[in-house]
Amino acid sequence: MINYTDPIIVIAGPTASGKSSLAIQLAKDINGYIINADSKQLYKELKIGTAQPIPDSIRGNTWYIDGVKHFLYGHISVKDSYNIYNYQQDVQKILDDNLRQTPILVGGTGLYIDCIVYNYDLQKKEDFVCKYSRDELNKMSIEQLQSLIPKDTLLQLNKSDIKNPIRLIRTIEKGAQSYNKGKPLNFTYYVLNIDQKELEIRIRDRVEKMFDLGLEEENKELLKMGLTYDIQALRSIGYQEFKEYFDGKKTIQDIKNDILTHTLQYAKRQKTWFKRNKGCKYINKPLLSSLKAQ
Repeated sequence: MINYTDPIIVIAGPTASGKSSLAIQLAKDINGYIINADSKQLYKELKIGTAQPIPDSIRGNTWYIDGVKHFLYGHISVKDSYNIYNYQQDVQKILDDNLRQTPILVGGTGLYIDCIVYNYDLQKKEDFVCKYSRDELNKMSIEQLQSLIPKDTLLQLNKSDIKNPIRLIRTIEKGAQSYNKGKPLNFTYYVLNIDQKELEIRIRDRVEKMFDLGLEEENKELLKMGLTYDIQALRSIGYQEFKEYFDGKKTIQDIKNDILTHTLQYAKRQKTWFKRNKGCKYINKPLLSSLKAQ
């Protein structure tokens, strides 16, 4: 759980909604710093496909962008074992080390944000033992498997994984736990509410930019490292789609279209997540003046 009593600010929203630029503006204005709350931007090898920000400089584990401190970007390797419990522990250390500044959680991974501000009581994965054998799980229906997974975790799965028995079984065996909330922190939770048409344009532009920056080459480099698309980190949008391309089953244009479709679907799931949090304050435009007016 998190032990922190000072104010904490959240800037959340769907992918490509303008969270990062707004957060930097705000951090400058209030003497704040930024903590990454995007589960994929944690990985040091996944840069282009996750739209990871580019630091102006790095000192130790701290990134500096436009003079603002950024934490937990490029923080771990795709080869590392990492989960929400580890994330909560890492955020606690950052909060302890930066007591004279205001933390700003920035990202689109609702589960990671909520585990901090709603103070989830988490257990180490090492302490988890699945009470079902693999044979028992294999005999269960899709609906039965889904019932064993907390709704919070199901919302994090993509449309195909929710109906994939192998993926569901792996999720259960890894210890998909129910998240008990503790005493909430002193937080303000902002969500960027971008017009749907504008958001779709932003996402299309972002996908095009990723390919211009070398997304295909980034995927090739990952394969050269001996990685495969079976590992959890590479099941991310921007990476999982390339498997069929390298298998010769799809063209690069097919992959681009798939990434666009999956990103739009993901943005919809993100919006669904944030709507569940009744205390969120919606900002209609990614402008600092809009946030100050709340």
